[in-house]
Amino acid sequence: MEKWRWYYGLADVALLGGSFEPLGGQNLIEAAACACPVVMGPHTFNFAEASEQAQAVGAAQRVANITEGLQAAARLACDRNALSAAQQAADAFARRHRGASARLTETLVQLLARKPIESSSF
Repeated sequence: MEKWRWYYGLADVALLGGSFEPLGGQNLIEAAACACPVVMGPHTFNFAEASEQAQAVGAAQRVANITEGLQAAARLACDRNALSAAQQAADAFARRHRGASARLTETLVQLLARKPIESSSF
């Protein structure tokens, strides 16, 4: 089992450390897959779409800096109702996005079945 599953599985809230500096963020989907809500900073350009979608459904929240991030994570961890709602949102977010590889593979198979690949096209 991947180590991140252990970390996020044991955590109530994940602080997305790489999002507080202009590094592009980290994969918040891993946390969501463990029903762990995320507090993220302003720099999530490597995961822009996922970050926006997670925030829109309550699986993640964005703050301006690490101080606000620590405060938001502490508030969420101490509020059992808000934490439960965020955990459910994170789990639902991850469930909605499972199977992307299988869907992509199926689409490619269907496209390839329609038109043979010509050797000159490589």
